[in-house]
Amino acid sequence: MSAPELTDIRAPINLDNLSKYLANVSSSSPQTHIGSVAEIPRVFTTAKQFTFGQSNPTYFFEDSNGRKFVLRRKPSPNAKLISKSAHAVEREFFILNGINTLNKDSDLKVPVPRVHLLCEDEGVIGYVFYIMDYVNGIQIKNPEIPGASFEERDEYWKSIISTIAAIHSLDCEKLIKLLPPQHFPQFQNIDKLKSSSYFQRQIKTLSGIHKLQSKHVDPIPHFDKITSWILKHAPKDPAKLTLIHGDLKIDNLLFDPKTKKVCGVLDWELCTIGHPLFDLSNFLQPFEFPQALNSMMVKQTEMGKENPESQEFLYRQLRNYSKYVTWDPNDPSNDPTKLWILGHVFGLLRLCVISQGIAMRVKMGNASSANAAAFAGMYPVLADMAVEYIDAKK
Repeated sequence: MSAPELTDIRAPINLDNLSKYLANVSSSSPQTHIGSVAEIPRVFTTAKQFTFGQSNPTYFFEDSNGRKFVLRRKPSPNAKLISKSAHAVEREFFILNGINTLNKDSDLKVPVPRVHLLCEDEGVIGYVFYIMDYVNGIQIKNPEIPGASFEERDEYWKSIISTIAAIHSLDCEKLIKLLPPQHFPQFQNIDKLKSSSYFQRQIKTLSGIHKLQSKHVDPIPHFDKITSWILKHAPKDPAKLTLIHGDLKIDNLLFDPKTKKVCGVLDWELCTIGHPLFDLSNFLQPFEFPQALNSMMVKQTEMGKENPESQEFLYRQLRNYSKYVTWDPNDPSNDPTKLWILGHVFGLLRLCVISQGIAMRVKMGNASSANAAAFAGMYPVLADMAVEYIDAKK
């Protein structure tokens, strides 16, 4: 565990233009949105870049008053983006601003940074960007939290579970009213959101991606069997519309090193209205993975499905979550403990599609990661794992 690492600026940013813009920016500036609790920085004395943020370059700034800020920008101008949805910093800005507004009236609060401004004028620095507070927290990359005592680990996980519950307890319909329709078109038809289910929508999307990718590389084994089983057993969405983070994992949380509590939830660009089972299965997935698979991601670990303590820990966290959130008072089967295996199988399918996509990019010669070849070969293994769970449920 450590504080997020900083380096000299690697991805260019026009600091002179940025300084001129910030010196004069106001709510009347063109293509500029000011946060609801904004304190706009005017003069920067320090500029660095975080080692994370490969998708959207992320920078650290300090102003003349010693205040610290983070700037996130798109990797290229809008016209050159291959996938606009994968770099939606605008959506991230408005979601963070909306959550901060709702936090004022919530018992369970979602710890997110204050956002100060969004600039959609690419003439300023060449990219859409936004500025938020820097959160002074540590990152943890292994959910087993090696090196922590039993008591410390317990404190971390109490805060993790209450934070996930806080996200899922937000008043989604109030949040939608705070979001600009042009950036959130999929949220505008509330009746449609209530009449379809998250898993139906996701299987439709993943099936389309799988079909396209399979033109270039081998298809995912058992794809039809896995998707049919998920659709047959998937629950309806909770009675109340629910915001899900969409990429919830331990390295997207920041922790206060003294209190062990979550002090920041990062990377909201994939958030959507959906079923909270996905966030839980995504976060707790390593405790259900085989240890051999976990060891590809963290150096040494005892975490995994072969370890009875790991399995018991997983189900204890699901029960702790249920103390905060009830998905449907009239349907006790819509419960994270009862639905865990379905959530995990869906998570495996999603990873299959991601792995197949990496395989396609490796074949086409445009994979960016040094580990791409290893991940490209994972989807047949992941598909076999999913089928093992399905067959065990018969």
